[in-house]
Amino acid sequence: MLGISHATSGAALGLAVAGYVPQVLGVSPSAGTVVTFAAVCAGAALLPDLDHPSSTATKHFTAASAAASYVVRPLSGLVYRLTRARRDTGKGTHRGLTHTVLGAVLLGFAINLASAWWGAPVLIGTLFVCIALAIKGLDAIVPGPPSLVIAAGLTFAVEQYVPGGTAGTAGWLGVAVTLGMIVHSLGDAATESGAPLLWPLTIRQRRWYPVGGPRPLRFRTGGRVEAWVVAPALTLATFVLVMLVVPGVAPVLLRIGDAMMGS
Repeated sequence: MLGISHATSGAALGLAVAGYVPQVLGVSPSAGTVVTFAAVCAGAALLPDLDHPSSTATKHFTAASAAASYVVRPLSGLVYRLTRARRDTGKGTHRGLTHTVLGAVLLGFAINLASAWWGAPVLIGTLFVCIALAIKGLDAIVPGPPSLVIAAGLTFAVEQYVPGGTAGTAGWLGVAVTLGMIVHSLGDAATESGAPLLWPLTIRQRRWYPVGGPRPLRFRTGGRVEAWVVAPALTLATFVLVMLVVPGVAPVLLRIGDAMMGS
């Protein structure tokens, strides 16, 4: 899928999880926590495509992301060669390790472990990168934003105004990254090529089996179905969830609507 579809799918999932899971547990989430979790999910939903040299995450972020791609692609290819089964074909440099559930879980665990060891620098750095990637991914909706400046401002706002600051994100930050990466892979699984979500399980004598939905329901990346159905539906879902789960948003919008009707 395209960057905007990945970003909005991550935002929608993040909003749903951060908005509803705490309520099930009897906790009332703050607006800042819900929005921050969703922003991290949206940005993390672009991370798997660091294994593609022309992706939004690689080409349209910073020189650091391009450098990261030069590490991710060979690593993915190496893991593919070491673990492929008899019927696996290809190089594994794209839609490989970063497009698996296990890969997403391992990265999320590593982020939580690193934040436990090194604290604020890891938390702030992860927040900044994910928020900046989310802005880049949503560039088709709000074209040309200075993503790094905005991301820096939002990261500072989290530190200053969200209860607990960046320390309050410890524990769930890795979860948000994992969920964002998994929803990315699920989105790719809905396209014609599929994604090796279940690696290293062996399916039909392949460990890198491209999991996907029924063939007639799959769509081409960047094609008409994605442009006219999938991307608009995900964008709409994101806006609806913002109104439903972010505390304080719905009353404000209702007051604005009443004021407009009254005028």
